[in-house]
Amino acid sequence: MLIRYIPRATTPGQRLRRLFRAILYLPTRLRLCLDPAYPWINAGAVRYLRARLTPHMRGFEFGAGRSTIYFSRLMGSLVSVEHNEKWRRRVAALLQHFQIGNVVLAYAPPGEDTPHRDMRPPIWAKMGMTPRKPEFAGYFDQILAYPDAHFDLVLVDGRARVECALNAMDKIAPGGFLVLDNSEWEKYAPVFAACRGWPRRDFENGVWRTTIFCKPPNGPAPLSVPEDARAAQPGPTARRAAP
Repeated sequence: MLIRYIPRATTPGQRLRRLFRAILYLPTRLRLCLDPAYPWINAGAVRYLRARLTPHMRGFEFGAGRSTIYFSRLMGSLVSVEHNEKWRRRVAALLQHFQIGNVVLAYAPPGEDTPHRDMRPPIWAKMGMTPRKPEFAGYFDQILAYPDAHFDLVLVDGRARVECALNAMDKIAPGGFLVLDNSEWEKYAPVFAACRGWPRRDFENGVWRTTIFCKPPNGPAPLSVPEDARAAQPGPTARRAAP
């Protein structure tokens, strides 16, 4: 069970929910305080990936941050795309501080044009999807510059997450992982519809959910999806307004 975030708690019941939520969040806060490189995703998902990632693997992440440091230490290479220049400079400083040299830190600000629009995979047309955040096209199309089945891990934890996930599907190698953070939000239901047939694991801590999809080893996921992909419900509603 996930406890919804209430920005303005006025009733006793709402205040009690906020208190329970704060208590459930304490282990996460402690991990973040003790380790500046600990990823801000569900701890169960971190343990799951740590046990499976190897130094020969390649990763891609939408949204740079703590995870950039953490997963670059577990993998052979990592590409991270960030839309905020101030935050990108901060992550670049962290990479220099920790002497990490296997990360490509890309910058794709809002409004940047994309040369890869025509390279979007067939799942877009199959689902009748159009970009809900077209201003981030340069961001979510970054991964299209890479060959299919190129990455073993794609982490979606930034802007335009549905668009990012759809573009990532063909770029993940069979047996690789697609990680969607804050997956409890109903607006991310198209990702669950697109990944039907991909085994998945959900990790919750009472505050939010991280979902890991594993690409079937026999090839890409089937393109058979419901007519209304938004009808697929990933789970209860959420903790905070995710991008």
